[in-house]
Amino acid sequence: MDLETLAMAGKYLLGATGGLVSYIAGNYIIDKQTCTPLIVSYDQKPRMEVKGFDIFPMVSAIFKSLPESTRRSLLFKGTKPTKEIVPDWFDVFGENPYKIEEVVPGKVWSVEYSTENFMAFDPSGKAMAAMFGMDFTDELNCWRIMRNAEQFGREVSDQTLKDIEAKEINNLVEEKGRCDETLKAVGPFKLFMPVVKLNNGDVLLYCPVRVRDETGFAEWLEGIGPVKWIVVGSSAHTLMIPSIMKRYPDATYISSKDAWTKLSGMDGWPKKKADFEYDNIEDLERLNNLLSEEGIKFHYVLGDNATMAVIPIAHKAALECDIIYSTSDGGFLGMPKEEFDAGGKVENGDTRLFRLAMASKPTSPNGYLPIYRFWMMDPCGPMATLNPTPPAKDGSSCTDMATSLRSVLSEDIEHGLGVHTGPITGKVFRESVDINWNWLDGHSLLQPKKE
Repeated sequence: MDLETLAMAGKYLLGATGGLVSYIAGNYIIDKQTCTPLIVSYDQKPRMEVKGFDIFPMVSAIFKSLPESTRRSLLFKGTKPTKEIVPDWFDVFGENPYKIEEVVPGKVWSVEYSTENFMAFDPSGKAMAAMFGMDFTDELNCWRIMRNAEQFGREVSDQTLKDIEAKEINNLVEEKGRCDETLKAVGPFKLFMPVVKLNNGDVLLYCPVRVRDETGFAEWLEGIGPVKWIVVGSSAHTLMIPSIMKRYPDATYISSKDAWTKLSGMDGWPKKKADFEYDNIEDLERLNNLLSEEGIKFHYVLGDNATMAVIPIAHKAALECDIIYSTSDGGFLGMPKEEFDAGGKVENGDTRLFRLAMASKPTSPNGYLPIYRFWMMDPCGPMATLNPTPPAKDGSSCTDMATSLRSVLSEDIEHGLGVHTGPITGKVFRESVDINWNWLDGHSLLQPKKE
């Protein structure tokens, strides 16, 4: 090929590249100008730095310009589970990873489950932490944390400074990587699985964790009754489902379409469609009609495009995942208020820092909900298009979600069981849903909205 032909090819390539860039940029700008922003504002935004340059808006613009099927396919491919199990505390240390608490006698239990803290050793997890502003070794993030801590007084500020300066664990992880010593130092990652015995004797698992035989847990669980119902309560909680599917292949699976699409991308996944898709109004009605006499009712949180959550209420106990972060009694993600004051346990330092970095004013507009949940609900923000199902451009996702949560809170609720909070009282559950989410339409969720 002669130089003249190469030059001509180069000219066409540059022209095509320029046209593509113009299309992506133009599409991003037009889309941003035609959407309805949140009714609350925020300053901090996600960042994806490459050589000091934030490429996150560019990544968002590229995803926004993709055909819808391609965009969703890429997002599901990047977030699907990649292995059948997550190692738990028994795998690593031979210790029982389960703690069982009865909430409604003979009917509802909360099971605390400890796995290895995989986020502490996963490069992609660390990259996401940096993108969200949760790299606690970054100077700017530490400045924000200390700024946010000041509002809680001297004791909290003093404890926060100690948490920031506690470099021993980070240094140990950097030096030795993943090993028994560093796993123990980092501490476990804990989740709570609600277990429900229906009136007909069947057992339902909500956001299930791995069920293993070695500690006697499987014998206890299956001694309650046959495990017949599995609920994938949030599209962000799918890592444990492969092990559950293997153990209970004949159970009835209840899931959002997005969560199941993610799972069905795994090699050899045996079930291409959930038995009930609770974000399908016909399936939800069919499900509630089927189980109405068994002591449980399902509420799909319409508008929660980030997690597609469902809140079942079983025997007056509300089961939730990824809705409550801060609790009205001053706790956060299962940690009591006392742990945020001076003298808190060293191993809880990262949770304290997470709360101050993400869920405290002014970073969080309301001082309860982590900032990334606002990003995901904002149709004008760069995070929106990275949801498989983005928030509605006209802002209706927020009003829909507020209406859904009011419907939940209108029910008779005596207990709350959170996947991240563990058991709480019905009063704390109701108040906590409100303080986290009453910004959606600017009105309390504890009573009907006044027009």
